[in-house]
Amino acid sequence: MKKLLCLLIFLPLLSSIKANASNWKFIWDDTTTTIEIPLGDNLQSYIFTPKATLYRDGIPLEDAEIHYVRTGDWLYLLTDVDTHKEGEYFVWYKATEQKYKPGQCQGYKVLITFKVVDQTKPVILECPSEVTYWIGTPIPDYSALIIATDNSGFCEKETDLSLVNFVIPGEYQAIARAKDRHFITEQSFTIFVKDPIGPVVTFLGENKRIILPKGEPPSLISYFKAIDKTDGDVTDSISYPDFSTDEEQSFELEVSFSDKNQNISKIKVWIEIVDQDEIVIELYKSTLLLEFNSNFEEAILNNIKRATHGNINIFDEIKIDSAKLENKVGSYKVFYLYQQQDKFKKIECEVKVLASQAPVLLVENITTKLNEKVNILSYIIAQDPSDEEIDRKVEYDDSLVDYTKPGVYPVRISVTNSSGLSTSETLLVTVFEDTQSKWEQVQPIYYLPMILGSLGIIGGVVLFLYIKKKRNCKAEENQL
Repeated sequence: MKKLLCLLIFLPLLSSIKANASNWKFIWDDTTTTIEIPLGDNLQSYIFTPKATLYRDGIPLEDAEIHYVRTGDWLYLLTDVDTHKEGEYFVWYKATEQKYKPGQCQGYKVLITFKVVDQTKPVILECPSEVTYWIGTPIPDYSALIIATDNSGFCEKETDLSLVNFVIPGEYQAIARAKDRHFITEQSFTIFVKDPIGPVVTFLGENKRIILPKGEPPSLISYFKAIDKTDGDVTDSISYPDFSTDEEQSFELEVSFSDKNQNISKIKVWIEIVDQDEIVIELYKSTLLLEFNSNFEEAILNNIKRATHGNINIFDEIKIDSAKLENKVGSYKVFYLYQQQDKFKKIECEVKVLASQAPVLLVENITTKLNEKVNILSYIIAQDPSDEEIDRKVEYDDSLVDYTKPGVYPVRISVTNSSGLSTSETLLVTVFEDTQSKWEQVQPIYYLPMILGSLGIIGGVVLFLYIKKKRNCKAEENQL
């Protein structure tokens, strides 16, 4: 009985010795010790991936009950893994076995690598399908029109404009790019390069006036030149409303030219449809202003702008009727005449003769006695060779003159000639008091006593001086 009891006591001990004598080892699956996690993904979905197998004497124990410690150790902790930031993170994993209980055997601990990687391309949220660029303006930053995002938080925008010619109108393809540290997303868009300025139009005739023969098909292109800075000569693009030359008429016409970018330039001209056999006398001015005493004949002749009989120049055959024209300020009628057999033409022109020189005023200052009013006009002379009645047009204002009080008073003088030109001057009126005349007005009855009294006083003084002299002489005699 004692032997049996001893056997039961030592049997587990022997069994333990036998187990410890076995070779135990954990071997981790290499495909699970390095784990890639997409940027921003949930870490909890990957922490159970690492696996280990328990080996005894080189034989895997498939029925082993293995438990894992996944929180990390020795500065390599699971809490350090940030799936929102790219990089490699290391975590100590530990394995223990609950069935065979080999204890802390070889390979129980392994450093697991978590690689957080960006596997997502940037996303272009907004990009224009087409934009317009006007030649001559600053080239915009088209990347500012792009809205893009990336899960990494880093997203760079740029545009590829290498295929765009910003000086020649056309339709060009550009590329919008959004880049993170690993991937590029592209999207194309169209840039329409346009010329904002229409052609420069030059009229090749005179005074924007075109004369067309009656009954012939109209052709206006030879009167114009249209040059576009981008497209060159675009004169052939001429367009204008249809009109008929069946009747003589005059009207304004708008002519248009366009470039390839559909920019339109317009010009207005005056169309005259005339009979080829018609007499035309055209004047520069229907009313001529001529200077008094100037060369009337030359000015009237030079007023003829055009004189034609059909296609024939009849300038030298024009007769001028200026019989009623005088070298005197006023308005007159002058006629331009042409007659050839049964053809007759008469054009009227109004001639206004005017003076460019204002009249001259000569004035003399006036001195007069108190209460003696003077004729102001007799002290004024008006001169103007262009106006024979200039003297009658003199005006003056002597409202400030007071003939009852001594003083110097201004009188404003003005005159306007028949040409409407004015001159003004100021003369001075001096009113003074005549003291001599005042003395003469005193009656003799009043000043006779004054004279007699004065003579008495003078006589008394003379008598006094005589008596005094006599006394002095007598005194001197006594002394001798």
